[in-house]
Amino acid sequence: MGFNLDDYEPVASRLDRFLKTHPDARVITDLVHYLSDVAVFKCELWLNGEIIATGWAEEIRGQGNVNKTSHVENCETGAVGRALANAGLSGSDFAKRPSREEMGKVQRMQGETTITENSNLASEKQQNMIRAVCKSMGKVPPHNLQAFSKREASAYIDSLKAGEQPAPTYDTPEEPF
Repeated sequence: MGFNLDDYEPVASRLDRFLKTHPDARVITDLVHYLSDVAVFKCELWLNGEIIATGWAEEIRGQGNVNKTSHVENCETGAVGRALANAGLSGSDFAKRPSREEMGKVQRMQGETTITENSNLASEKQQNMIRAVCKSMGKVPPHNLQAFSKREASAYIDSLKAGEQPAPTYDTPEEPF
């Protein structure tokens, strides 16, 4: 991936620019989920009594240097950055939509991860979310969680959040005894 981290405008400067342009605007953040070190924030940007954009972020304690000590703060900043980008404040070029923080994460991950043919597998965040939610509900995570695709993991998370009992998954098409 060819990018230059210096091309990305930090969330703090975009937020400052937004608030100076719209002094009556409101920025509302909400910690919508925190369980087993997984934080999810939502940010709403309000202007003239209406929501003009939202942004979401998820961070896991310990993933990356910042998240070792400040994963909740990092998550909130990420949600604000996404909302600002969704409102059109992503820098001078729309192609530079990701925040500096997001691209820093990509840059760090490049040193740690090699993309392989398994890139469609569930992300570590998805797997950790499933484990955390299952634990909080007193359920055992699926035994084949590492083999879930991103789509299967998302569907499983949605069913857990809805309070449904996800269908068990098996390695073979046969029913277990």
